[in-house]
Amino acid sequence: MTKTLALVGARLNSSRLAGKHLLPLAGEPMIAHIWRRLEQCKEVDCSELATTADSFNQPLVDWANEQQIICHPFEGDVNDLMARLDKIIQRQDPDYILYVCGDCPLIDPEFIDHGLKALKRSGKDAIMLEENIKTLHEGLSFYSRNGWKKLLAASQCTMSREHVGYADKLTPVLDRVAICDSGDYGQISHRISVDTQADYRFMAETYRRWYTNHESDSIVSLAWVHQQLLQDPQLASINAHVTQKAADKQYAKASLYCHLGADIGLGHFRRIELIADALQEYLGIGSTIHVLYDGEPLSSSSAKIHWYQTEKSLLNAMSEDKNPLLLLDFHPEFIAPTSLTQALKAPKQHGAKLVGIDKLSPLIETLDRLFIPSFYTALTDNKVSYGWQNYLFRARPNNTKQRQVLVLTGGSDALGYGAQLPAMLTELDLDWPITWIQGPLAPTPDIPQHSNIKLVQDPKNLDELIAGAEVILTCYGLSLFEAIYSGAATLLLPPKHLVDLNELQRLRAENCCIISESLEHACAMLTDLVTRESLREALQTQSKQVFADHRGIKQLMEEIKMLMADY
Repeated sequence: MTKTLALVGARLNSSRLAGKHLLPLAGEPMIAHIWRRLEQCKEVDCSELATTADSFNQPLVDWANEQQIICHPFEGDVNDLMARLDKIIQRQDPDYILYVCGDCPLIDPEFIDHGLKALKRSGKDAIMLEENIKTLHEGLSFYSRNGWKKLLAASQCTMSREHVGYADKLTPVLDRVAICDSGDYGQISHRISVDTQADYRFMAETYRRWYTNHESDSIVSLAWVHQQLLQDPQLASINAHVTQKAADKQYAKASLYCHLGADIGLGHFRRIELIADALQEYLGIGSTIHVLYDGEPLSSSSAKIHWYQTEKSLLNAMSEDKNPLLLLDFHPEFIAPTSLTQALKAPKQHGAKLVGIDKLSPLIETLDRLFIPSFYTALTDNKVSYGWQNYLFRARPNNTKQRQVLVLTGGSDALGYGAQLPAMLTELDLDWPITWIQGPLAPTPDIPQHSNIKLVQDPKNLDELIAGAEVILTCYGLSLFEAIYSGAATLLLPPKHLVDLNELQRLRAENCCIISESLEHACAMLTDLVTRESLREALQTQSKQVFADHRGIKQLMEEIKMLMADY
């Protein structure tokens, strides 16, 4: 009797999305869904998790033990995937091997059985799809034991040891049987592996949609996913921009520098996280984030973050940086431009490209590019890029606007609106519900008892809340333009020192938001917005017009790609 072994390769050390195998999908770790799918395969006799015996992957081993899944962590070279798998194969002694990438939670049981049956009938080394067949399937390799031996013997170079099947691409050694697909999966091309944040957002949304209408013990149908992608371009667009990294290509590395704090706010850090994800997804550029923050490290989805408690330590790291691309996002009122210029001398001398974000015009002579995510600047230098198209937003959820007021005072409430404004809003006694968002660095606002204001602390779904609010009351900063971009009727709280008067005058001329002169004025205008539908509609219409040509992160990536053309 023959034995078929499924090997699931997984390590939490992914350079693009660390810890991805344990990220939740529909309430379970992503890798758990792979096992649920393998359990439905009639041609698979047993399965084993193939990971490594380093401390970083211990949570994965612990999960396997809890689920009673076979796992003997490999103690050899962590990058030698072929040796890791062969160690298991030698112990399990199977006749046929199915290799599964642990970042593909849409592997199709029907196709797996279809492929294994064809391989077993053929007596050949491996399978392949017939010429000209297009398919969604990813992350699967099928081998007879003899085929595995051939592949192992041919896997001599570093890349072929790290990537299953790479040796056969360099010099074909396997005798493959050509098979048809198990269904029609070729009407659309789309990536279904999870390598980046965008891939994870796509997969999380796909799983959410499925389990909204299906039983919890079902598995997400790949045929259903295929139809969803055909019917809903918005679903496909979530990760359509992601660049698949080639195994044999060297990609540039980037260092991203920023700061945050109670006075500075959280905007620089969140923007740098967005840029780091985009560099991976659009250009295949891996990033390390360097953050100046005299506090406890914040939770983050970004893989590589270094935290510095002193300006000196961050500047030292900058001066010793050897990466070919450096991006800086600082406010010059909180770090001396002369210090930054001095720290950038060494990177500039060894040819690094230097990109400043937003307020770094004092460094214009040192920078190669200054990208301003704003509609306004007084600068005329040809290194400068700005405009409504430049705002750096995350993907906007497609939520229906609800009759509610959202209050955004920034990540740290730097202007202290939380001390006085909640009582003033309560006294308005508006019919619409009011939600006050407390940023992660902001003090708790003074909301009176029996107020109609709902307090939400640092919500993970802030993008959805912004997308769903018809009226937004906000401070000056990224949240103001996120509100306008969302199509909300937006009211700006008194900006005080946060904005140049010329910029404020230009914003007023755009008629895309109401600019208040005082908190009393803000409350009066909020009452008008809630009661006058025509005023809301006028603001919402103008908000769509100012952002009609918005390109955002794509614009920045195109400019960086041109800058890095020689790398």
